[in-house]
Amino acid sequence: MKKLKILIIDDHKMVRDGIKSMLESQENKYKFLIDEAEDGEEGARKAQMNEFDVIMLDYQLPKLNGADTAKRILLANPKARILAVSNYNEYMYIERMMKIGAKGFVLKNIGPEELVRAIEAILSGKDYYSSEIALKLLNFDAYMEYASKNKETEKLSRREIEILKLIADEFTNDEIAKQLSVSRKTIDNHRQNLLNKLGVKNTAGLVKFALTLDKPSGA
Repeated sequence: MKKLKILIIDDHKMVRDGIKSMLESQENKYKFLIDEAEDGEEGARKAQMNEFDVIMLDYQLPKLNGADTAKRILLANPKARILAVSNYNEYMYIERMMKIGAKGFVLKNIGPEELVRAIEAILSGKDYYSSEIALKLLNFDAYMEYASKNKETEKLSRREIEILKLIADEFTNDEIAKQLSVSRKTIDNHRQNLLNKLGVKNTAGLVKFALTLDKPSGA
């Protein structure tokens, strides 16, 4: 039976115990050797001191969030295999983890069989996204593709279209800035540019415009 070393980084003991239980219920092919950490700093430190086959990483963590934890781990070991395991299925969380170098993103509501499939996919060199995550990516990519071809958005940059979508999804400027790793002032400037370019007066106008791009005609 092949042994797999897994590091679970999550601030909730109940979640860590749940993941351990799921993995142990699937030990017909593998013997899972599980270590755990309850915050980003501890997780990054353990990942730097030990070699793990897969690192399972929550996004919302104390001391160091999931994205910064992944960045620190990959800086020390570019070959580290990180699987994001989160309650959040919003595009900006997913995109940030992808850009940093996570090999997969699954939600915490998946079953043990899918969790093992995700681990196996990552070990084989493939990326893995649970179905809900994959659908979110497809929908956002479709939105961006349609929006970029819309005559009314020709004057907008891709980043401005992305921020427009996030505003419509009810993220605040502070939340957008944090997840895109830019300053609040940068997002404020993007928002003002959107108002000016689209000729609307306020956030409600931006949301109304963004919603017109959600359902392309003939789709």
